[in-house]
Amino acid sequence: MPTKTAFIQHLRSTFKGLENQPLETLISENLISPFTIGLPKSILKEAQDGIAELFRLRESKKYQESYAEELAALGIKDPGNKAICMSYDFHVDSENHLKLIEVNTNASFLALGYLMYQSKRVPLPVPDFAFNEFKKDIETELELFGKSGSPKSIAIIDEAPEQQRLYAEFLVYRELFAGWGWNPQVLDYRQIDPAKFDFIYNRYTDFFLNNPESAALKTAFLAKESCFSPNPHEYVLLADKQRMIDWSLPTNLEKWDVCPEGSAIINSIVPPSLTLDLANKDEIWAQRKNYFFKPKRAYGSKQSYKGASVSRKVFEEIAGQDFIAQTYVAPSEQVFTTPDGDQSFKFDLRCYAYQGRLQLIVARLYQGQVTNLRTPLGGFGCVEFY
Repeated sequence: MPTKTAFIQHLRSTFKGLENQPLETLISENLISPFTIGLPKSILKEAQDGIAELFRLRESKKYQESYAEELAALGIKDPGNKAICMSYDFHVDSENHLKLIEVNTNASFLALGYLMYQSKRVPLPVPDFAFNEFKKDIETELELFGKSGSPKSIAIIDEAPEQQRLYAEFLVYRELFAGWGWNPQVLDYRQIDPAKFDFIYNRYTDFFLNNPESAALKTAFLAKESCFSPNPHEYVLLADKQRMIDWSLPTNLEKWDVCPEGSAIINSIVPPSLTLDLANKDEIWAQRKNYFFKPKRAYGSKQSYKGASVSRKVFEEIAGQDFIAQTYVAPSEQVFTTPDGDQSFKFDLRCYAYQGRLQLIVARLYQGQVTNLRTPLGGFGCVEFY
């Protein structure tokens, strides 16, 4: 049975409310790869240790104090809660070690990824993770926020959610939450009255809620009218790409009193990074093949450039425009047999976590320059550790 067909059948058998949804249209041909990436268990441990250490750093008082001024300037307060469905995205280097590419506070595909493992009958990387743990995570978020119990009403928000490539996942979350008795709604962020919801699962990518259209959300967030997860506070502490620069400076780790073991873990997974500015642009241009350039506050592959292929004109345009120059770590590749013969696929790893707990790992398989879910036989895939 084709991978897509089997996946859709599994979704419909798991959630009866999806029986009449046009999943054949909503799930693209290249969303789910038929291939499974095989990796040594040492990589699984590196992911667990790295995520735990970065969250331990995020929780430290000195670390939080170092961003107090930035948060105040942005008008962002600590709501108390953290962020569900976070991901730490990695490349695997030539020596089978993880290198962090970015942290994503509103990552997609956790729910669909879990169901993908079930559909393909591949063992979960974290065997004891299940949707019931995800339910407890949301209840923990509410408790940290200052409320107790389960949410009576929950909104899943994004910009024009029905037009999003992963709208099917929003429908899965709606079914999941409804099964828990939470009265869920999938809404455009411009249509929501935040005060009517106990909990808002926020997939909207205005990370600081600074756009004029986000004013109602920002007001509700600052007034603690409802629990936003993820939220701007967590984005600043973990997902702003300036953090990649900060974490790669040994002097910062010393300043934050990170223990030697913790420093070793962070240094091993965070590639050296720096700001691309007018003062260092000539030096960086000379070494451009060693770097990957991306905006500090964008998402996905928007305006991202591989140093080896960036033109001088584009480079001059982005210098001084708040870009990060990240040491380039080439993605690993694995070869699979296809109807057209053996083909090599690049991949990265998306490692989902709540707080310091690794929950799920999926691969994103692709050919070409970026993970755009358009590669035939590419897309999200399972990872099996041996």
